[in-house]
Amino acid sequence: MICPRCRLIEQTTEILDDGSGQVAPALRPLHQAICSQPNPGTGLVWLHYNPHVVALMADLATGRLPLSHTTLDEHASRQAVIHLRDLLVQLQLLPYRDRYLALFENWLRRTLDAIEPAEDQQLVRRFATWHSLRQLRQRAAREALRPGLTNRPRHEINTATVFLAWLRDHGVAPETCTQTHLDTWITTGNTSRQGSRPFVVWATKNGTMPRHLHLPYHQRTPHETLTQDERLQLLRDLIDPDKPFVLRDRAAGLLLALFAQPLTRVVTLAMNDLDLTGDEVQITLGPHGPVPVPEPFGQILLDHAANRGPRNIEANRSSTWLFPGNQPGQHMHSTKLMNRLSKTGINLLGARLAAIRTLVSEMPPAVVAQALGYTAECAEDHATTAGAAWSSYASHRRQRGELTTP
Repeated sequence: MICPRCRLIEQTTEILDDGSGQVAPALRPLHQAICSQPNPGTGLVWLHYNPHVVALMADLATGRLPLSHTTLDEHASRQAVIHLRDLLVQLQLLPYRDRYLALFENWLRRTLDAIEPAEDQQLVRRFATWHSLRQLRQRAAREALRPGLTNRPRHEINTATVFLAWLRDHGVAPETCTQTHLDTWITTGNTSRQGSRPFVVWATKNGTMPRHLHLPYHQRTPHETLTQDERLQLLRDLIDPDKPFVLRDRAAGLLLALFAQPLTRVVTLAMNDLDLTGDEVQITLGPHGPVPVPEPFGQILLDHAANRGPRNIEANRSSTWLFPGNQPGQHMHSTKLMNRLSKTGINLLGARLAAIRTLVSEMPPAVVAQALGYTAECAEDHATTAGAAWSSYASHRRQRGELTTP
């Protein structure tokens, strides 16, 4: 009976045969990555349950299809080729491109093509190109996009499409829309209609809609936060070995409750953001250098870094992410981490708000912003919400003799 490793090598060699009985030279790194993964059974299962990917790899090997991002974009089973694309990029067989920007661009193309009538499609296309897509491309030029960053522009584009259809159903064109129409649109639907605000602002600025129209911001209900006692208890639970947390969840939970880090940012932390200098663990969360991680929290982060997983294929075993994902070269998806922590009973938003509001109550918001990667405006807003303007706090501490005037 042939062993799993031999069977995997045999199948992969057959798939990647360029027609000469040999593996296509350009795909030899792919052949090596698939065949050398620690658990050959994983590779065999992947090949068995992904016949579309197997056929695609065979076409790439024989040259029937060119090895390019466009080839994968146009494949009928877009979801099925995600893992293959990530592997090819990680192996440098395809050039790097921002994964989430590319997914958004492909989604946008399909979405726009489906809009009717042509007048609405043209208008939404202009909005999407000059507002949504432009902003995402500018951000992607500065840093890799996080998974959730495309959710809002998708919602705004979809809502703009629905809004134009609503106007048409009421016999109104964008250029003849009145404030009464706009108020009716907002007040007769659910809060998702607020997603049309960026489109209305864009359309009024460029003259597509009357310039005097105004769509006010939706006043959100304040979020419930944890008390400081509840936050401290959560931190104690996260370091308690008797509590049912796996190491990865402990590390992520600590970054959330100790340093007020959103999970969308936690998953993008790299291994080189964590540093052990002397006896002190440090982590870089903002643009102004590392911050110390007090014990025993620092040791948990170090333990996690040494046992990250999953690294089940060769291309992912050298992952640079502190929270690596299942896909080669990709970090863990923030939604997956969010779901994991939510199942443990952690109030994710409440814990993060409690952390940031405690921190801005204890030191200047601008200092907190620089250390933790927040904007100064955001930190000031949290300080105001917490009722802790730094000037009042500093004055109070000076009266107690805890601060001296420079």
